[in-house]
Formats: sequence, C-alpha cells, structure tokens
Amino acid sequence: MDLRVIDLTPASESQQQRTLDEVRDFATTDMDRGGSERWTYRMLKEPALVQELERLAAPHTLGDVDAISMQPCRTWHYRSQDRYRAEEWALPDGTWTYAAVFDGHMNHDTVNHISAALGPYLKDSLAAALRSRPSSSALPSLVSGILKHTLEHLDGILVSDFLNLFPSAEPQKLRSLDSSRIKQVLSDTSEENSGYWRTARAFGGTTALVSLVDPTKDHLWIANVGDCVAVLGQKDGSGKWRGTVLNSIHNGSNPGELERIRSEHPEETDCTWNNRVLGFLAPTRALGDVWLKLPAIYAELVFKHLEADWLSAEVMEPHVPRIRTPPYLSSTPDVYHIPLRNDHSRTKGNTAPPRLLVLCSDGLSDLYDGYSFQDMADEWIQVVGQELDSTSVPGAGRANLALSLLREAIGGSDTQLVSRNLTVEMEERWMDDTTIVVQRLP
Repeated sequence: MDLRVIDLTPASESQQQRTLDEVRDFATTDMDRGGSERWTYRMLKEPALVQELERLAAPHTLGDVDAISMQPCRTWHYRSQDRYRAEEWALPDGTWTYAAVFDGHMNHDTVNHISAALGPYLKDSLAAALRSRPSSSALPSLVSGILKHTLEHLDGILVSDFLNLFPSAEPQKLRSLDSSRIKQVLSDTSEENSGYWRTARAFGGTTALVSLVDPTKDHLWIANVGDCVAVLGQKDGSGKWRGTVLNSIHNGSNPGELERIRSEHPEETDCTWNNRVLGFLAPTRALGDVWLKLPAIYAELVFKHLEADWLSAEVMEPHVPRIRTPPYLSSTPDVYHIPLRNDHSRTKGNTAPPRLLVLCSDGLSDLYDGYSFQDMADEWIQVVGQELDSTSVPGAGRANLALSLLREAIGGSDTQLVSRNLTVEMEERWMDDTTIVVQRLP
C-alpha cells in the first residue's frame, strides 16, 4: 500500500505575526450576563470607532434637526422596527417643522404604514385649517385637536380596513364561516390593499411620538401614543443645562396607565398582568394591535388561519381567552402645547434662550436602566447641551447632537465598551432598537 507523506512546513515568523495581528484586536465578553458563555467582539480605535458608529446609526440632519436610528445586531430577524421622520413644511403661514419617532412591534408593516401616512395626513389637515387664518389665541387648541384627530383617524383606518374583509358577518357568526375561505382572504397578497396586508397592518403595532414647531418658533406641540420620550432642555439661572420630560409614558411602568385599564375592566383581574396589557403587550397605548381592541373571535381567526413569519400563534393564543370586554388598548394620544416665548419677551424683542428638544424611542431609556426619568432627562440634555456649547465657538464644526447622545449612551469615552456594543458577534439582539431626534429651538 502506498503511503503519502504530507509535508507541513512550519509557518515563518512573518506568517505567525500576520496571524497574531488578525486576532489581537478581538476580545470576549459575557455581556454582563454572568455564566460561562462568551461572545467575541472587536476592539476598535479612533477614527475606526466613529466610522463604525456612523455606519450603523446613519446620522441625518435637516435644518435644525439631527437624527439617528440604530440596531447593531446583524441578524435579519432582529432588524430595527424603529422609524423616524424630520420634515419642513411650507404652509400658508410659513415653514413648520415636523419630527416624529415610531417604535414598531410584532412586524414592520404597521410602523412602515403609519410612519409614511401620518406626515402627509397631518400636513394636509394643518394646511386646510391655516387657510382660515385662525387667531394666535386659537392656534394652540386648533393644532392640538388636529394632532389628536390625526392619530385616532389613522388607527381607525387600520381597524376598519381589517373589519371590511368580513363585511357581512357579525362577530358571533364568524365562527361559521368557511375555513378555507377565511384562509384565502387572509393569505391574499395580490395587491397593496389585499387581505394579508390589511391584516398585517392591523395586527402589528407601533407607538408614535410627534412634534410640531410653528414658523414663529413661539409654539411647540407634542403628541404621544406609547412609551417614547420627549425631553425639553434649557439652561437654568446658573448656566447649567436641565431637562424636563414633556410626556406621560404609556406602558406598564406607569401606575396611572395600569389603573386606567383596570378601571375600564373592573371585573377582569387579568386585564393587566405582569405590567402588560393582558399579560402580552408592554405599551398601554398604540396604533394597530387591533386584536386587543376587537372581540376575541377576530384574534382566533387570524391566529388559526394566517401564516406569517412575524406571527407566533403559540405565543399569542394563550392570551385570547382574556379578551372579554375589548378594547384593552387605547389609541388616544396625550397632546401637549408648550409656549416657547411669552408675550412679554415678544413685545420687548428679547431673544429667547436656546432650547433643545429630544425625541427618542424607549431603546435610549433602556440604556439608562436604574435612572429616574428626571435624572435621565438631565443627563441627556447635559450631553447634547454641552456638545452644542462646544461647537458654538467660531471655527468649530457642527456636530450631530443625536449621534453625540447615542455615543454617550453606549459607552461614551470608554472605547472598549463602545466597541463591544457595536461589534459583539451575537445572533440575538443585545440592545433595543434606538432612535434619537434632537432639534435646536431658538
């Protein structure tokens, strides 16, 4: 029998050095979870660290608005469900600034639809109202009403589009419908408004945090459905930046929201469970999620007959028996009007002090676990305020304030921690989708 001898020539010193060079910038981490499991990440140095952060966060600037949105996990299933919009609108009385943050859940269909539809509908409604030349005293309540109507109207369309798939059936008679026909309707993807897409848009969900600033920069409006956060920042008498949380948080961490739901369903002890709506959904207000707003039969039909990669019937079906007196989820926004300049400063011609508005998804607040909302607000505003001050000197370039805040949130000057959060090789998500919009307000 012939024997073949394989000659394994020892690596040269240069080859050994190249091999060492390829791995020396890698390290392992337990991601602060404890236990024996470790994940690999790459240590990055400046400017490569900044470049990787910018690649993942895709910073954007429009006028006085800076924005980023990031999900560093590269697994397709965990791609970001956050969306944002920043636009300037030429309306009858001048240029308005619109900004919004949306945090989707269940699928991407609802958040894609709402984030695309809300701006145009709101703009058209606002333009129509402004053509009547409302008085300055009437403007705050007028715009607040338009914001409330817009969010409720868009949610109502999601509900009605879905219900119209079964136009002749009363809820109690739906169980007698032919199963094959139901499956055919729910699986139809032939056009944008066919059964599958209507169902996907209705059964997915999204939060919405919207801001409007009028052309005079005298008025700011905030409308919120869900658990995104709006913070207004300005300097106090000592020159230190301070933050104020502008909106109520609509999720299970807010005792008032849980009490509201329980008062609407006093005989149902499981209407909130584990600080979630029916034990399932963390936000207590959202657009979409119609299965939490309609009789249980609709959830039963969809979970039984719809096949979709975003729908886990095994996870959701156990919650359906708790649906007894819907709706459990609200789409009614809280709307706030914040005067940015008072009448005295306007008549005296005084320049309003600089202010900053931060809008963010709950991914940013998750990175500040253990902070109170007030401490969090102060921290965020101090970061972006100091960055604004440092770039206000002659010759300094303009910084993207949203990117500066993200950098601080994931590690700041700790390049090892930032590197870990950006490059760790995990198939599962290690941080929530994070979206930040920062607007300079004169």
